[in-house]
Amino acid sequence: MNNQPRNPEDSLTKRVLEQIEGERVAPRPRWEFVLENWFFWTLGGVAVALGAFAAAAALFEIANAGWAFYAKTHPDLLTFFIQAAPFLWLIALAVFIFVGYTNIRRTKRGYRYPFWIIACGAVLTSIVLGTALFAAGFGQEIDEAIGDHPPFYRPVVVEEHSWWENPSRGLLGGMVVAVSGANDSFTLQDFNGSSWTIDASELSTTSLAAVERGGQVRVIGVPDPDATSTLEACYVFAWQTYGAHNPAPPPAPFAVIPPPNETIAPATRSDECKGIRPYGPPRAAPGE
Repeated sequence: MNNQPRNPEDSLTKRVLEQIEGERVAPRPRWEFVLENWFFWTLGGVAVALGAFAAAAALFEIANAGWAFYAKTHPDLLTFFIQAAPFLWLIALAVFIFVGYTNIRRTKRGYRYPFWIIACGAVLTSIVLGTALFAAGFGQEIDEAIGDHPPFYRPVVVEEHSWWENPSRGLLGGMVVAVSGANDSFTLQDFNGSSWTIDASELSTTSLAAVERGGQVRVIGVPDPDATSTLEACYVFAWQTYGAHNPAPPPAPFAVIPPPNETIAPATRSDECKGIRPYGPPRAAPGE
């Protein structure tokens, strides 16, 4: 009778071999592991690249939300922030980074790195690449490409246009299409295609220079709830788009109105414009 103790390792080895034979387990070829590793790295890289596109679009929206004028266009900063913040692109950035993280973790050595290293690396890579894309003008291309397709989203430039279609608050935006030096006025075509005659007699030299250059402008004037085609302007600002891709050259300058030696000094302004600040809350319309 054999009284030798059984070797636990031999018993375990035997059971493993029996299980392999019973389940017909076959070793996978090395090329499958290599292909799987490259597949997950590729998915992770694509997700981070998409995150960079989202970051570029978010930067474009942040840069062109009209922060300097929020007190004119909105009742408070919180309301402005809710309407101007690029929530869609920030959510997309978070989703793409999460997808990138989950795929990188499944690569050959990805499991060795903790969550914060992979997540921070993906975030920084997306932001750096997104900043470069924004600087190259692709933030605008991405923001406009999605357009109005999501039912809850409008590009920031389109959204901001709607804020400057409010003559009852003394706010108008649009394109300078004609200038009349004799009448101290100019014609503005708003973003809906309607034409407005803007009284420019109260404008300073800086505002007149913006009118002279033409292009898109912001007009801050005397609030008039009954205004349908005319507005008295107190300030005019050129409408600048930051991070634009291949911006169109500015139009040919219009004639200067009025001549520089006849510009209105702030001290001699009418009472209507004296009470209006270019960056402060809008004044109530007369009679309100």
